[in-house]
Amino acid sequence: MFSLKRWVEHFLTDTAADDFRVYYYVARLGLQQGWSHIYDQAILKAVMAAHFTGSLAAVDGGHTYPNLPTLAWIIAPLTVLPFGDAYAAWALLGLICVLIAWWIVSPFEGIRRVTLLLLALALWPVHYSLIFGQSTPEIIALVAAAWWCIRRDRALAAGLALALAASLKPQDVVLVPVCLLIAGHVRVFAWFAAACLALAAIFYLFLGPQGIADLWQTNLEVDAYAGHKILTMASLTGPGLPAAFLEAGAAGVAIFGAWRRRASLELVIAIGLAGTVVSTLHAHESDFTMLVLAAWLVMRSPIGALSRWWLLPGILAVQAMAIGLAPPVLIWELVWLGLLVVDRTVSQVPARDQRVAAPAV
Repeated sequence: MFSLKRWVEHFLTDTAADDFRVYYYVARLGLQQGWSHIYDQAILKAVMAAHFTGSLAAVDGGHTYPNLPTLAWIIAPLTVLPFGDAYAAWALLGLICVLIAWWIVSPFEGIRRVTLLLLALALWPVHYSLIFGQSTPEIIALVAAAWWCIRRDRALAAGLALALAASLKPQDVVLVPVCLLIAGHVRVFAWFAAACLALAAIFYLFLGPQGIADLWQTNLEVDAYAGHKILTMASLTGPGLPAAFLEAGAAGVAIFGAWRRRASLELVIAIGLAGTVVSTLHAHESDFTMLVLAAWLVMRSPIGALSRWWLLPGILAVQAMAIGLAPPVLIWELVWLGLLVVDRTVSQVPARDQRVAAPAV
């Protein structure tokens, strides 16, 4: 109830939702001036200055559009609406995507299942995603759909869903297809790779050489902005080699864990999600929404009690981000990733032998 109240208050009082503001006007820029210009910072600054003043018009490493064109293309149809109405529609779509992911993946029945939904909506990363207009709700719906398709041996659909999710925010899902490949889901990875190549060709067709160069330069500026690293391992060790070593090590542990847990599709994807979030170079509160989906998958899997009970302090850890505390969630997710990898209770039946035992949705 507190989260719902805060979301409504945010919508009524903040008419320039922080992240969606940029997405909306980038989409309008692309439609009006051509998609090859959406990463031209001078043009984007002029567009924002025409609609906002002061900090709301800022375009810099912390407030710009470094995403691939996919997100702008998805939002483009909403630009026929005034900004406030478009934000409301996008927020509603985000809420629907959370519901879709929950309906597809969440375990249990009855009140226990409803409790998981209410808990997810109350968690700060999901709440943050909805009020800022982030694309993470759409991403968890796509990954949940990919899991559902793999369980039914629909490799093409699963690969396409993962490729679309990766084109929205690669830093949220990049290890999932790698973990699936390591676990033996070769066809899923092949379709994912083919879809990524097709998307890359489409991006090049719309952006052209200069648009690609502007995209690269924009991401360099974003990477240099310190605010994007406060929820990465760099906040524990400081920037530089120590953080890079810890992040690379976490990614390696996740890949090894996917091979070790190849008997369970749920654990492979959960480890891929957890490993991605813990090893990313760029993170904000919304990116930790991936851990909600990972938790649902873990609760569907044959994992030990400790790995399940460790989810409880995780609730407090992710909520601590709401008051600016990053270390609790970073330490918690490192421990959780380790538990998922070393747990001895998981069977070692090859994943291909479990494909026929698809759980009902």
